[in-house]
Amino acid sequence: MRAFFLITRSVTGRLLGLRRSIGLFVLTGSIAPLLLVLAPGRSSEWMATFYNDITVGLGFSILFPVAALVVSTAALGEERKSHTLPFLLLKPVSRWAISLGVITAAALASFVILGAGVIASWTAAAVVTGDWSIGVSTAVAAAVQSVASAALFVPLGLVVGRAAVAGLGYLLIWEVTLGNVIEGIQASSIYRIVVSAWADLAALTPDNLETVTEVLGRVEVGVGGAVAKAAALAIISVIVTGWLLKHRDLVPE
Repeated sequence: MRAFFLITRSVTGRLLGLRRSIGLFVLTGSIAPLLLVLAPGRSSEWMATFYNDITVGLGFSILFPVAALVVSTAALGEERKSHTLPFLLLKPVSRWAISLGVITAAALASFVILGAGVIASWTAAAVVTGDWSIGVSTAVAAAVQSVASAALFVPLGLVVGRAAVAGLGYLLIWEVTLGNVIEGIQASSIYRIVVSAWADLAALTPDNLETVTEVLGRVEVGVGGAVAKAAALAIISVIVTGWLLKHRDLVPE
């Protein structure tokens, strides 16, 4: 257990490096200035609808997953690229403890960065609408996004050289393109899992509800189901990443 906490703390600190954190905050927080620029002359109801639409259409589809992708692929990817992974594996620490610690660290670091962007847009939306509860659902969705992205992209960063590029390909092809035309794969879409959690807690207008229905397709709204799916992905990822780390013991770096 001590090894788990040490690994989690060390990896989280590395992933939250100043340069990376600032760059990704600029990305995740970019909704806030849009809200402030468009606010003059608009009603609070219009701004609330716009905040919800842009959160689903831009935040959950592009900004948050890209930021979480960059953080998660770096968790073990940077260790592999810098040839420091063998030193980590030589320590008398269970591969499962390493796997759990790194995935937990990636989820925590992603949530810190996504959360900073959520707070920025939440504050801007609350100022222009007067509703200070408007960002609660977005914060919950960001937590689901962080866990699910860490589960998917930490092992990808371990085995693929250009994991960030491969991850972007996944987001573009699987989440954006195929998920819109093939109903059978929508239940496996992280984007739709995140939106289903958000929609269960958000105060939606009829226009927002129409947008959410189009996005979700066959996926049912429900924060409980979204959390359960993210947790299942995390458990599977810990097992897979632990197995990969054991396998890499015999692979020269």
